[in-house]
Amino acid sequence: MPASSRKHPPTGAMSAVGPAAIASGSLVAQHVAGKATRDTLFLSYFGLGFLPAAMIGAAILSLLAVLGISRTLAKYGPARVVPTLFASSAALFLIEWRLSLHSERAAAAAVYAHTAVFGSAAVSAFWSLINERFDPHAAKKIVGRVASGGTVGGILGGVVVWRASAHLSVPLTLALLAGINVVGLWAALRVARGAHGTGPAVEPLAGGGWKVVRETPYLRDLGLLVLAGAVIQALLDWLLSAHASHTYGKGAELLGFFALFNMVVGVLSFVAQTGLSRPLLDRRGLVGTVQSQPITVALCAALALVAPHLSTVVLLRGGEAVTRNSLYRSAYELFYTPLPTAKKRATKTLIDVGVDRAGTMLASVGLLAIVHLGLDSATRIVLIAAMTLAGLAWLVSARLHDGYVSALAASLKSGAIALGNEDAKDLTTRNTLAETTALLDREQLLARIAQFRNATESTANGATPAASLSGAAAPGTAREPPTAASDLAAGPVDARAVQLRSGDTARMKAALSAPLTAALVTFAIPLLANDAVVRDAVRSLRLIAPRATGQLLDALLDHDVDVRVRRRIPRVLKVCRTERAGAGLLMALADPVFDVRVQVALALTQMQMQDQGHVVLLPDKGFDVAIRELTAGPFTANDEDRDRRLGHVFTVLGLVLEREPLRIAYRTIRSEDPRLRGTAREYLEVTLPPRVREVLLPLLDNAQPTLEEAPSP
Repeated sequence: MPASSRKHPPTGAMSAVGPAAIASGSLVAQHVAGKATRDTLFLSYFGLGFLPAAMIGAAILSLLAVLGISRTLAKYGPARVVPTLFASSAALFLIEWRLSLHSERAAAAAVYAHTAVFGSAAVSAFWSLINERFDPHAAKKIVGRVASGGTVGGILGGVVVWRASAHLSVPLTLALLAGINVVGLWAALRVARGAHGTGPAVEPLAGGGWKVVRETPYLRDLGLLVLAGAVIQALLDWLLSAHASHTYGKGAELLGFFALFNMVVGVLSFVAQTGLSRPLLDRRGLVGTVQSQPITVALCAALALVAPHLSTVVLLRGGEAVTRNSLYRSAYELFYTPLPTAKKRATKTLIDVGVDRAGTMLASVGLLAIVHLGLDSATRIVLIAAMTLAGLAWLVSARLHDGYVSALAASLKSGAIALGNEDAKDLTTRNTLAETTALLDREQLLARIAQFRNATESTANGATPAASLSGAAAPGTAREPPTAASDLAAGPVDARAVQLRSGDTARMKAALSAPLTAALVTFAIPLLANDAVVRDAVRSLRLIAPRATGQLLDALLDHDVDVRVRRRIPRVLKVCRTERAGAGLLMALADPVFDVRVQVALALTQMQMQDQGHVVLLPDKGFDVAIRELTAGPFTANDEDRDRRLGHVFTVLGLVLEREPLRIAYRTIRSEDPRLRGTAREYLEVTLPPRVREVLLPLLDNAQPTLEEAPSP
């Protein structure tokens, strides 16, 4: 697979990035221009006193609409719903423009309801389309470009309305909004081509989206984050509207202020998106990037509390909008990428719009209670509330990292079935090799397979095989086993020691068939180097291993002992459920012989799977071991041990990280399925510490996963 296909979204997906940016720009442009037009119309014909009530009514209407939109998304998918929303919004703006020619007051109410129903729902549905169009890793790479398209659209939307306010009537801007939606419709249709789940390919979840949100802590935390953000946004919207209308009055001048404000916010959002979003995602991750928004709100609200003027209110509302439209949006949407399609469709719009509208209602109820206190008192209360909610959002967002990693792991586990039959067979082969080569050298194993074939062919031809696989000579060709008369003259222990040292396969097997004593362990350990009796030796030593741990560890850690013996001792020690055995094996992870380290890691894995308490490797120590393995020698394309070394590194990492998704990620990093491959890479990026990630991930581009697994005892 070409390296380019691993580092970037697939060609088909890349062709959708440009249209996605255009669609995002159209969406934000109509949102910015529509919001400025909506606020100007409403404040001009209804006044500030009716604004909280209108916010409550719009929130209720939006909550009712979101249920239908959410079900439609779950049934048909965002690839069909998003273009429909653009087309419907364009048609409604044209109808409202015609209505404004007869009654601007009625048009103001219609526009307010229209933007309440379609605004947030269209944004949520659009990002659902992006989440289904790109895998998690690719989404992180392109989300900045798509969001940048949105910020450019916000700038253009603000400029259009700002300039139009000087030459066109406020109602005529509704016709411009219809044209912007037509552009968005074209781009959305381009993005929808090739998107996952363009039809009703997934079954709706039992109990509906709200049930899933209630039962999933990760989604509950996302809902709380959205709720806090919605309340903050509604409070600050009212605060800005109150101070702006107090300063500029009504009509075109107020429209110009809102347009200019939104244009400046768009420019700053573009700067933040292009200059800060990607570096912040790389350095601080999703959580750190999301937290930039509540931190900005808290700091600016504190400043406005000290100096409550229009300028500080503009700074507060602008700072919240800039971080939300750029940094927050880039990170927040990525939290949904690892979720299963059915769960994502059923819950995302409910959270993005339903919870958001609920937050708007809560804020509006509070505003109804304080709106009559006077502008100064209401301003102080709103600022204190905004600071408190920003702190809550910061705390909730801190819990999202673990949920995101768990969602990635679950996505990998559920996507593992896409590996295919060939990969499954290869995995079986690797398991068999891990079991067999732990006891036999690979060269000797191949030689003995050839010997077995020759013996089989000779037998088929009626000849007597020259030798058996056990190493015993054919009758009449080798010395007869000596009698046991000399053994009987010695004591039982001495007799078995003589048998163990005799070099005769039959006598050694006989001595190993009975339980060993501690005194005999010394004579049995060297037999691990004898291929003829190694299985008998392992089986017998395992029975006494808990009482002979010290002897076994001494042999393992003694570099002068035969490598074959030291490579096979971990196969014996893994049955010990003691801290002493675990500590000794951890020391052996630094053995100078790679094959010994491989078997030690496999044994530690088996022990950890059976009993968590006896193998405790601190994460930093495990990462140190992994880095040592990665930097022990050069990794070249012709290095035959390359993939075995990488497999060993992942075995070591599995001792300190969640093992199953880590192994699946390694196996699927070269999968032909771009979504599975991207999910695997994203999981590794968010779980591995930077010092490991920077060394390991580049090596995976050309790796052929050969992860050996610890076989069952």
